Amino acid sequence: MWWLCRVPQIAARVTPSTQALRCFSAAVKLPPDIAFEELKQKLGDRQVTLIDVRMPGEQRKDGMIPGAKNIGLPWLGPSILQSDEDFTSQLGFKKPVLDEPIVMTCVSGSRSRTAQLAFIGSGYTNVRVYVGSFEDWVERGGKVVFPEEKDRDE
Repeated sequence: MWWLCRVPQIAARVTPSTQALRCFSAAVKLPPDIAFEELKQKLGDRQVTLIDVRMPGEQRKDGMIPGAKNIGLPWLGPSILQSDEDFTSQLGFKKPVLDEPIVMTCVSGSRSRTAQLAFIGSGYTNVRVYVGSFEDWVERGGKVVFPEEKDRDE
């Protein structure tokens, strides 16, 4: 592959393992998104864990969906890799098991998708996104609660 270099004396070699990494891609089949009515019913029946990935300051300012647990998106990766005990002591709720029904929410749905992919990449199998998220919840007249003050800030 020396022709890729502008200087003929320098040869660039691509090892088979590097070539495989450069060409790797994977299709991920995502669980279906969830809408307001289904989420409201599942929350009422305690059939789902709702995780809000907005920053705590956003929740204190705007409120949150009742029953939502908070893991700010910047802390998501390190949090889901912690032991069950460390997760619970740092975040204040039990770490979901890998096949537990989980719904991700944020302000509009974008960060929720990122969080969904992070959870799926960590082995979780039943993670859905509430598209429209908090904005949709408020627009449809869903109840809003305000969290207690926490040590973690924006």
